Amino acid sequence: MGNTSSSWAKRPPVSTTSSVFTTEATTAVHNFVVKNYSLLDGVGADVCVTSSTFSVGGYDWCINFFPGGDARAPAGYAAAFLHLCGGAPATGVMAKFTLSVRKQDGKVHRDCSPLIITGTFESAAMGWGNVRIIKKSKLREDCFTIRCDLAVIQNPIQEEMLPN
Repeated sequence: MGNTSSSWAKRPPVSTTSSVFTTEATTAVHNFVVKNYSLLDGVGADVCVTSSTFSVGGYDWCINFFPGGDARAPAGYAAAFLHLCGGAPATGVMAKFTLSVRKQDGKVHRDCSPLIITGTFESAAMGWGNVRIIKKSKLREDCFTIRCDLAVIQNPIQEEMLPN
């Protein structure tokens, strides 16, 4: 066998470079409390109640809750959507969020079907959500919360590092 240490000594030094891609987000939680839900029983599909407007990442948002469901979904389900209402130039706003139904104790309703949604809001008044967030028959409590966990994704930054 030859001397391996001498073969390494004759090789030219290896150049190493690196780069970094950073994604940043502004995060927040909004709780939309729905009281006296039983009074909404019987409203038709596509009738919504709306949360107050809240600001995250320089944009205004609201939650629209459809107690009678969304016409695009099977009958018997309530629906919830996150809507971009405005703020900074509201085009191409990327967000990652979850909408969930919470009981009065703050725990996720066991019959809730929360989804983690990542989407790009192309214009103000655009919404993303869940047309089957929960079966209406499972909403036995007269007071519950629709919780939105929202991360507004800022412009990603790519940095090239100097050679090591």
